[in-house]
Amino acid sequence: MGHLSWLIGAGAALATVTACGSSDGRADPSGGITIGGDAGTGPGPGAGDSGSPATGDGTADGAEGQHTKFDLGVNSDWCVNKAAGIYCDNKTAITCDGDGRATDVMQCLPDECKDAEGCVACEAGEFACQGPRVMSCDTTGPTPQWEQVEVCDPGAGMVCESSVGMCVPLAPIGGTTPTGEYYQYSVFDLTSAGFYSVSDVDTYGDRLYFTATSAAGALVVGVYDVGLLDSDGDGLLEPNQHPSYPEQQGPVEERTFTLVTSFPIDNPGGFPNNMELYAKANSVVFSGPNGLREYDLLAGTYSQVAPMPTWIGTTLYNWIAFVGYDEVGDVWYSGNESARRVFQYDGETQTWGYAFEFPALAGDHMDGIEVVTDVSTGTPYVYVSDMTSNFIGQYRHDRDAGWVQENLFSYVETTGALVEGFGFGALNHFWCGSLVSTFYELGGGDLTQYIEPPG
Repeated sequence: MGHLSWLIGAGAALATVTACGSSDGRADPSGGITIGGDAGTGPGPGAGDSGSPATGDGTADGAEGQHTKFDLGVNSDWCVNKAAGIYCDNKTAITCDGDGRATDVMQCLPDECKDAEGCVACEAGEFACQGPRVMSCDTTGPTPQWEQVEVCDPGAGMVCESSVGMCVPLAPIGGTTPTGEYYQYSVFDLTSAGFYSVSDVDTYGDRLYFTATSAAGALVVGVYDVGLLDSDGDGLLEPNQHPSYPEQQGPVEERTFTLVTSFPIDNPGGFPNNMELYAKANSVVFSGPNGLREYDLLAGTYSQVAPMPTWIGTTLYNWIAFVGYDEVGDVWYSGNESARRVFQYDGETQTWGYAFEFPALAGDHMDGIEVVTDVSTGTPYVYVSDMTSNFIGQYRHDRDAGWVQENLFSYVETTGALVEGFGFGALNHFWCGSLVSTFYELGGGDLTQYIEPPG
């Protein structure tokens, strides 16, 4: 995510926080290639400005799932000793001419690259899910495409299951035994700044946004910039350094938090802990009892991103409390505290369905969704959490098996803080609200291989 430069509030307050408590040290598993002098200069799927304005159907401009074609030079050695044909390098389709030259390269969506074929949307016998809809691959035309075969009823607890191509009853996916660990870093107290019920933090670049109640009792969004200091004096900025992280062991480096501004937000019936944020370059998308709405930071106007689920009355609460966005697949995710069930939005029909259910993670209820794309593989992961536990569940959609739990990460709590919504971005870490006057930072450890840039 990039930096913002839309507004710096007068009289900004600067606070330096000594963190409460690790590192990446990861290798580069990307397996990327360079084709001539111009390769890699174009954006891949989901790349570019994730903050593009939402369109009327809830999709993002420029995020139509189109494959990206790169200009090629003739000096690449990738095709040396390869026969003429199309080859896949992860999600990149490369056409070789049989004389050692690459003549074409196409960046596919995850799982779409097929040797000898290139980028293929789907194959005969495959199924997919769009919101509540079961989609089947139609191969009767000149190019394969998805067609609807069934619509599941979320109000009856039914979900699309792509592994079998039908609607099935929801059931928890995954286990409760941790497969990795991460660490808690900074904790920042906003009491002196007059923010209460701090919830649902998200970031764009190094700018943090959160929902809160002001000293006057208004529903507001607070905005801070976060910085990192070389507080151990070794000449390096080490956001993952932590006393408990063997691969980058050492004191947690100090963070700085600079107040930028705060502004009231209009969300009738909403309150800080039922309106998670998704921050963009010049706007914020927020959940609540009015569906997903977007506030333009420059124009001061509101627009609808996605309506409320028509079946929301079958859940305990009449709102959608969380929000995550998959930039690769152009899919919005949500949910609420009534059950550990993740919703997914179909922009084409403007309808919501269930994506998956996860097991109880030793907490009181579900309280947070974020989607983070692994930049090494291009795989989008949906991360979920409970309110009163120290776990982050990591899920991905597998083309053959449907939704699977990739990992369950745990950490040792040091402050007793609740998870009241969370987001990702600044310092390549997760940021959580607490429902009191603090927000805090999580990351490092085994999370780094999925959330850190390679290198």
